[in-house]
Amino acid sequence: MATNPQGESDISLREFIAAVGSAEEPHGAVSAAAVAGSLGSSLLLMVAVLPQTRSDSMVHRTKLIEAATALGSVRSELVETLETETAVKLFTARNMPQASDAERAERQAAIQLALRASAEVPLEVMRLCARGLGLAASVATHCARAASADVHVGVSLLRAGFDGARSNLEGKLSSFIDATYITSLVDEIACLSDETTAATRAAASSLEVPPA
Repeated sequence: MATNPQGESDISLREFIAAVGSAEEPHGAVSAAAVAGSLGSSLLLMVAVLPQTRSDSMVHRTKLIEAATALGSVRSELVETLETETAVKLFTARNMPQASDAERAERQAAIQLALRASAEVPLEVMRLCARGLGLAASVATHCARAASADVHVGVSLLRAGFDGARSNLEGKLSSFIDATYITSLVDEIACLSDETTAATRAAASSLEVPPA
């Protein structure tokens, strides 16, 4: 992703969308997932700072303020995951010399290290989207019912971000040779999936209009 001298991303949304569709650019599924999660977090943050709440009580306002602060952090961290050099590191590792046993062993170790770094990116996107969905449940509980459609879209975008990152990470599992590391990834994927499912259901339940 293009950056300015201060290191902050300066690529426009139009440029990013074009980059995702280009085979020559590094942005792919994980970047798209992170953007989806960022947009979902932004929508929920917008709902959380609206002046109206579910009952205009201080409790609801306090909960929404807390959620807004946390959602701002989630959004910022998701944007940061877009700026990674793991693809370059992996390319470099795969092009290391392998003429001798020692060189091949060094190359294999470098590849595994780079793969772990690249796996950490979708895993972090999953963690952040899961955190965002947990906050979505709180926003859905305390926000004004007029904002329900915005919450629904925010939840859907966070789920898309989570599912996209999970699919990418699961596709990497067969590349690892450390069984213990694979098991740890599989266990965390399962745990995060359960968390997001529960949070999504909780948000949907809170948005249901009670019978007249």
